[in-house]
Amino acid sequence: MKLVAGKQTDPGRVRDGNEDGFVVRDDLGLFAVADGMGGHVAGEVASATALEALRAAVLSGVPIREAITRANDAVIERAGDDDSLRGMGTTMTAGTLAAGDTFLVGHVGDSRAYLMRDGELAQVTEDHSLVEEMVRGGDLTPEQAEVHPQRSVITRALGIEPGVEVDVYTVELHEGDRLLLCSDGLTGMVRTDDIAGILQREPDPQKAANQLVEAANAAGGEDNITVLVIDVIADDGAGPARRAAAADDGEGDGEGDGEAEEPDEAPEPRGERRRFTAIRRVGRVLLWVLPVVLVIALAFGAVGWYARRTYFVEIDRGRVTVFKGVPGGLLGWDPTLEERTDISSADLNEAQRGRVERDTRFSSRDDVDAFIANLEEEVAATTTTTTTTTTTTVPPPPVVPPAAP
Repeated sequence: MKLVAGKQTDPGRVRDGNEDGFVVRDDLGLFAVADGMGGHVAGEVASATALEALRAAVLSGVPIREAITRANDAVIERAGDDDSLRGMGTTMTAGTLAAGDTFLVGHVGDSRAYLMRDGELAQVTEDHSLVEEMVRGGDLTPEQAEVHPQRSVITRALGIEPGVEVDVYTVELHEGDRLLLCSDGLTGMVRTDDIAGILQREPDPQKAANQLVEAANAAGGEDNITVLVIDVIADDGAGPARRAAAADDGEGDGEGDGEAEEPDEAPEPRGERRRFTAIRRVGRVLLWVLPVVLVIALAFGAVGWYARRTYFVEIDRGRVTVFKGVPGGLLGWDPTLEERTDISSADLNEAQRGRVERDTRFSSRDDVDAFIANLEEEVAATTTTTTTTTTTTVPPPPVVPPAAP
């Protein structure tokens, strides 16, 4: 597969400067968008510093997750050298072409990656933002999140603290796919359906990128806007050049300025070349397989942790019973019996039975015990007040007629 990109960035209609930045390096198979923050020029410095560190790391053969981690370190180091830059940060969404027609996406912040396939646009990344966490928690709908006043508040960014957590996504590319990397200056102004419409109608990636920026500005242009539209096409067999001496510019079309190889250099023996190619091929496969395995393992562990961290109560075998886990189980993690209490279902009135059915989940065993204790007190009180008291009726004394005079 071969990737062909259209790119565009614009300050928008409100901001004086442009704190966004991007990298397009066809020779490295590297594409990235960064949205800086920090006020004055700090946001611009943060995004530029992160993108340059990313490019250098990928050029040296570093996987995308570690490359973004190095970009985070570079922003922190730069801010530490200049008091006026303290507190600066940047988002980053970067993709690199790996072996097996695989596109690995590394992501921190609320810039986004999308995949359009067969006319359908799907979001690849998940925003690290306050409103997105509220949507995942059920406190907001996606429609409410689009207009929420705190929708620009992000919960994760480069430059804030060491050891940033980088999300990595794997996209298996098909010929005809179209990728979109963009800052929130686009997604905050243009609805997803309208973005999809532009990507469907315009076949040229550069014209599509231009039209997306124009649409964001037409909607108000309240933020800087950066867009990369990347088309997946069949490779002609030559493949992109990956020269170690490629140009060191952090933004451009990937043309290098390195010197050409000496023409009188002795050719490499064919057997050595084959062995080197095989070793490199295995290395490239491992480069994208290992992160995928790690992500799966972490996801499985996270599911197990979530499935075993909560408690719930329900009526089982005629008694109020405490279970550990998630009702019904989760991906093979079945709930386990913790305690079958002495509270019979027959002891419960309608309201109490409803509470057992509603208040099913608890975050700790202490919370469950408190619930059970409260329920036992209520049952005991209800039993006392509803006990029927039998009253003995005493007949009145007989009437004695008065004595005769």
